[in-house]
Amino acid sequence: MRHTRFIRRTDSHSESISIKRRRLIIATGVATVLLASAAVVLASISFITKWGTSGTADGQFSTPTGIGTDTAGNVYVAEGNGNRVQKFDNNGTFLLKFGIPGDVPGGFVSPSGVAVDSAGNIYVTDAFTDRVSKFNSAGTFQLTWGGSGSGNGKFLGASGVAIDSANNVYVSDTNNHRVQKFTAAGVFITAWGSSGSGNGQFNGPQGLAIDSSDNVYVADTGNNRIQKFTSAGAYTTQWGTAGSGNGQFTSPGGVGADLLGNIFVADSGNSRIQSFSSTGTFQEAFGTSGTGDGEFSGPQDVAADPTGNIFVADTGNDRVQKLGTATVAVVANAGPDQTVECAGSLTGVTLDGTASTGSGTLTYTWKEGATVLGNGATLNVSLPLGVHTITLTVSSSAGGSDDDTVDITIADTVAPTIVLNGPNPMTVECHTTFVDPGATANDGCAGSFAATASGTVNVDVPGAYLITYNASDPSGNAAAPVNRTVNVVDTTAPTINLNGQTLSMWPPNHNYHIFNVTDFVDSVTDGCDTSLGVGSVVITRVTSDEVENGSGDGNTSNDIVIAGDCKSVQLRAERAGSGDGRVYTITFSVTDASGNVATATATVFVPQSQNSGPAIDSGPHYTVNGTCP
Repeated sequence: MRHTRFIRRTDSHSESISIKRRRLIIATGVATVLLASAAVVLASISFITKWGTSGTADGQFSTPTGIGTDTAGNVYVAEGNGNRVQKFDNNGTFLLKFGIPGDVPGGFVSPSGVAVDSAGNIYVTDAFTDRVSKFNSAGTFQLTWGGSGSGNGKFLGASGVAIDSANNVYVSDTNNHRVQKFTAAGVFITAWGSSGSGNGQFNGPQGLAIDSSDNVYVADTGNNRIQKFTSAGAYTTQWGTAGSGNGQFTSPGGVGADLLGNIFVADSGNSRIQSFSSTGTFQEAFGTSGTGDGEFSGPQDVAADPTGNIFVADTGNDRVQKLGTATVAVVANAGPDQTVECAGSLTGVTLDGTASTGSGTLTYTWKEGATVLGNGATLNVSLPLGVHTITLTVSSSAGGSDDDTVDITIADTVAPTIVLNGPNPMTVECHTTFVDPGATANDGCAGSFAATASGTVNVDVPGAYLITYNASDPSGNAAAPVNRTVNVVDTTAPTINLNGQTLSMWPPNHNYHIFNVTDFVDSVTDGCDTSLGVGSVVITRVTSDEVENGSGDGNTSNDIVIAGDCKSVQLRAERAGSGDGRVYTITFSVTDASGNVATATATVFVPQSQNSGPAIDSGPHYTVNGTCP
């Protein structure tokens, strides 16, 4: 960047002098002040206009380092790398320029500061040549004084310059850590200061300003403070420490004073302008690092005109910015009313008072009734369901306060959603117990709660049943109903209960014996189909463990005849002559309303002989099936 140009000295002081030029201390790190309970509001200092870009043409700048105004409000800019001074009217219209390159009469190597006396004479310091040059209002060179050294009237880094009401000239002698005072003709009057951090001592002082009472304000750059003196150099007070908070500084480069006694400081390393009372009470801060309107890049100097306008040498941006200082009454603005959808027992809301205006530093207090919710231009709060009237009180460091209210409505307009617990559809066995797993209503505001079920399930009657679940949140928002299908099914077969009898036939005379279902079946039970009984039982099959017409059985056929209604069977009393008796096996079945089939068997035997005991079953050899379903 151009403002980092170094020029080798060739005079006898080259080894002992460490030149600290205002244009060379632009901080590369800029801090932004963030306050939880107070915010700097830019109402009393505000951007008006700007002019200048990088370059060497009229109205362009090459590292503007010093700035001053005259009684007519004209603005003078010293360019640290431009070897000249430019003059503009109050709105930035170019008027004239003067200065030539070099260490010659009327010439500059590194002009640093500029000031104008009551007669319109212009004084320019040069941090390289260690001289003060005087020009008339037309820019014509008049005289020069100074030179490198530490004696009276000599400088090591002539920097800031200011003029008092008697047209005496004050110069910041940066590397001699002092301020020198001269007549308008350059005659030495006095000097004060030494290297250090005590009262009246300096560490590389740069900017100078003089108020309407001829008090002298010095930007004690290396000590990150402002010191105030009488015109004779008597120490009065000081303020500032290193930092980026209100009233703190990072390498303050320039200082200016208006007719009302307000003091403005170019806080170079923090890329902002701060204003104070004449006793050092902080008033406000304006600006951040950047290239936009009201933003700065290492501003090196600041000056005020007779009407209260502030002009800033925005050094790193190669431009001048004009600011206004109108006093603005405090007007609280709590922002528009808000309606926020409920998000639980407490809902987060951002309160925004940044539209509030007023001079000075504004502090913000938010209350609901008598309860203080917090402080800050913006505030995040958590509020329950309902309407909340919140009051914002804005107070200014410059005096005055104002209130505004905002209504925050935490509304519940979203219905809950119902989620079924358990399966859907749900299957229940007939004649068992049905336990409804229920459903859960989920609501963004009220949380989760049980939905209400309607509908019945008769577990003794198979079929499809519908359970409907409904829910409403405390705000009356009704959820869309959700249904569950419950299928009561009968998959269990009935039971045929036999009486346990085993009947026999004797003698084996080949005659038929009729056997009825009731001879063997005592009852039928079914958990679901209560209509079943013994009358529902049919004979579905009868087998014989001997063939139909075997050896020695009388040469007969149709030994088994099932009745057409399947309720009885005729069995022939015969058996093979050489066998172990005949066993007839009767199979009974019953079908319930759901189609479940149950079977049971009973036997009838023909013994081999009267006293031989039961016949021995050797398995089916002859089968007759019934015709009933």
